[in-house]
Amino acid sequence: MKNQMGNVWDRGTWHRTDLHQCIADYATYRKPNLNIVDAYYVMKQNGPRGVSVEDVVTMKSLLISTDMVAIDTASAKLFGMDPADVRYIQIAADQKIGRMDLENLRIKRLSV
Repeated sequence: MKNQMGNVWDRGTWHRTDLHQCIADYATYRKPNLNIVDAYYVMKQNGPRGVSVEDVVTMKSLLISTDMVAIDTASAKLFGMDPADVRYIQIAADQKIGRMDLENLRIKRLSV
């Protein structure tokens, strides 16, 4: 969901208002048909430009979902975070934009 901030001209307004609420609210505008998180090479610090190769971790993962709350929940877990601690994910789940309960979803894991 946070990636959709790229569609917003004045992101500073979001940061000055309530960033997490704005991200969740924007997600109600139009839900994408498909959400993809490319987590093959992941910049863990100094984003978005990076400073050195030490900023990048190779995770070799790709997440795909029709539910943007579920994919952000899975992404948070992939990065070792508790999704409930990422406020915009919790707000979006509370607003019924999508689901955080991954254990109750049909998830396919593929290895290539």
